[in-house]
Amino acid sequence: MKDTKPISLTQKKSSLSSGSEQFQYLESNLSHFPEFGMKLLEAGHSELKPEAPAVLQVNVGKMCNQICKHCHVDAGPHRKEIMELETMEQCLAAIQRLGIKTVDITGGAPEMNPNFRWFVESLKELDVHIMVRCNLTIIN
Repeated sequence: MKDTKPISLTQKKSSLSSGSEQFQYLESNLSHFPEFGMKLLEAGHSELKPEAPAVLQVNVGKMCNQICKHCHVDAGPHRKEIMELETMEQCLAAIQRLGIKTVDITGGAPEMNPNFRWFVESLKELDVHIMVRCNLTIIN
């Protein structure tokens, strides 16, 4: 049996590793996707009404110790993009301003961001519910 290591879309040099390329693909294939509002009406539901956000999902980077085929951000050890401290501070300000009650931290592997512990401690001071999506292979 051939041993094949998974590689990310970025490593494959796939055009779909780019967010703008993903949007372009979706826009050029819109006729293949049903209109969400119409599907709601067909199912007997009324249109959705916006509410104030209660949850903020914060992706703190694409750096990860694994490469998973199902990864929605194409993370991996070769990815070095991480959220900087200044951006985390802006997130904290937005959380306070908007009255966010839950913060969902994700990545890559969020614990690989050097400011991860500081961010979690800062969130604890705001008394919000904190969720961390990690792969559990490096957290300690």
